[in-house]
Amino acid sequence: MKAKIAKAAGAAAKVIIISAVLVSFVFIGWRVWTKNAYTAREKAACRAMAVSAALCAADAVSYDEAAASFVKESKSVEYISDHRKMPENINVSIKISSDGSSFLIQSHAASGWNSRSPQSDSFSLRLDERGKIIFESDADAEAADLVAEALRDIGRGEKHKEHKFTFPNERPCPAPFSAKSAEAGGFDEKKVWIVFYDGKND
Repeated sequence: MKAKIAKAAGAAAKVIIISAVLVSFVFIGWRVWTKNAYTAREKAACRAMAVSAALCAADAVSYDEAAASFVKESKSVEYISDHRKMPENINVSIKISSDGSSFLIQSHAASGWNSRSPQSDSFSLRLDERGKIIFESDADAEAADLVAEALRDIGRGEKHKEHKFTFPNERPCPAPFSAKSAEAGGFDEKKVWIVFYDGKND
């Protein structure tokens, strides 16, 4: 009797091991098969976040007098948002520099620690003394147009998640500014997340 039980247990163990191996192969195959699409979406997500974050900062210094004055006094300020609260755990940083009249805005977005294909993107623009945005290239202008088009489709009155841009390392920031996030199309086959300044509509 004990021999039969041991034999059955051994057979069951073999079945379990073989099943686990087959499942592993299927999983690995699926990851390889979907890697290109996954990577493309990660790139699109970082691109959308970098572009929208720079535009968000441009709006912030245009409509938030405290933020604009603080940047002018400081000459250069780096802002970040809590990546744990950002959509898809994307890390976003924004550097705003000023010569007293115009602003140079540089943003950077990177996939979070849980990405299996980490990607990043950077974007920059200049906001001149008249409040006009100047892009470095036609491609940058087209990317900004995608964000603007997406914003027209987003209901500003809806309850979007709010994110606060403040100093790195949780240092006290005299002039933080807030952004909201929403899903947007145009950057990838699937929707990706963008952030936008909504203070001018408060």
